[in-house]
Amino acid sequence: MKMFHIFMHARAMAFACMLGLTLSPITAQAVQTNRYLDEGVQAPVRETLSLEDAIRLTLANNPSLYEFEFRQRVIDGESKTAALKPALNAGIELENFMGTGEVSGIKELEVSLTLSSVLQLNDKPSARLDVLSERKIQQEVEKKIRTLDVLGELNRRYIEALVLQATLGVQNDAETLALYTYNAVSKRVDAGASPLLEQKRAQAALAQAKLDVKLAQEGLQFALRSLAIMWGEQTPTFKRVEGKLFAFQDIGSFEMLSAAIQSSPHIELFAKQSRVQAAQLRLVQANNRADIEWSAGVRRIQGIDEIALIAGISVPLFQQKRNLGEYEAQKARLDAIEFQKQSNVRSLLHSVNQALGEHTSGLLKVDAIQQTVIPPLTEALDLVESAYLDGRFSYLEWVSTRQEFLNTRLTLIDAASQVHLSKTEIETLTGLALKAPQSSNAKTDTAKSNASKKLAHNITMQQPSNISIRSNDHE
Repeated sequence: MKMFHIFMHARAMAFACMLGLTLSPITAQAVQTNRYLDEGVQAPVRETLSLEDAIRLTLANNPSLYEFEFRQRVIDGESKTAALKPALNAGIELENFMGTGEVSGIKELEVSLTLSSVLQLNDKPSARLDVLSERKIQQEVEKKIRTLDVLGELNRRYIEALVLQATLGVQNDAETLALYTYNAVSKRVDAGASPLLEQKRAQAALAQAKLDVKLAQEGLQFALRSLAIMWGEQTPTFKRVEGKLFAFQDIGSFEMLSAAIQSSPHIELFAKQSRVQAAQLRLVQANNRADIEWSAGVRRIQGIDEIALIAGISVPLFQQKRNLGEYEAQKARLDAIEFQKQSNVRSLLHSVNQALGEHTSGLLKVDAIQQTVIPPLTEALDLVESAYLDGRFSYLEWVSTRQEFLNTRLTLIDAASQVHLSKTEIETLTGLALKAPQSSNAKTDTAKSNASKKLAHNITMQQPSNISIRSNDHE
């Protein structure tokens, strides 16, 4: 049997792309623990890691998401301060003492005891609380965006690990094929049918193939470590990641993605910013009416040895005019938000269009390579192998055909990686990863954990990419 039959025939190649461990679409479940980075996470030792587990661990242990919990506490503290009534001030005033002549010493001392405060008008405390309340809602949207960014980075690292696993499989096959070639060439050299030069070149090719395997192994280990760092592990407790690299999901048309952008967290944030700014404008308008400062107390009149009540009020003049500049500044900020939103929508549409183009071209490459490139290369490698062993083709023709076949497989892996990376980018930009319906099991798990409610903030997370991979392209 010829060496190439150990790997596959042309028909088997396309079918093998559909084999392997499947990652079914998942909804990221709420985490069961609420840990901070400095507490560390010790995941159970496992052979493989699924994308679902990677998402769960990342959401549970990513400090950039816990930051929002403290930001909410800041607003809670500021709200308590904003709700306070104006403070009461106690004062004492001494007059006509330590002078000269008739007012020397304390003979004519007059003492006044007062209480003073501010009477706030236009319900200013309520206006301040409205600003903080809207800021708190805005932070919820900011957390959604941060979560999208974190999961987007997680998926990119996960895809990189899958790609390097597939690349390692190709390099292992290349080493096996190089060894087979070296043995075949050595037999011909020993028989005097080929020059010693071909054996030396085959020996060098085998050494290079072994080096490529080692480099691929090292690259995979670094990729797995980068993935584990997402949830705080410096030493990965898994050896591989699960999934298929050559199974793809439909991502929809540009029109559908354009509609999704309009309701994405990136655009929703501008609506929340507008509400915050509108509340800030109402606070400025409330400040147009000046507060009344009042004071009341008692005074002892030394000359007649009597006590009398005293009172006073103070109102700033032209308060509305003095507040006009602040009002115009806040109004301008409010008006600018709509233009910022329109600009951001166009930027997102451009980015999504580019990612969709990369996604489409990647799919075309994968399909073309699988259907029209690899099958004839498979047959060509079979033919050149037979021809070389029969003495009809040179060693160079065999090696060049073999290398072309291996390079095509690597190109196929790169194309599949392009498809998944562009899909991840689209879902990060449109927020589609936040809109998957939550499964009933996920809802049950969420209800069981108050800590997970704090972390997830009722956000359901769809697996951003249905990734698949074969551990070996050959059968």
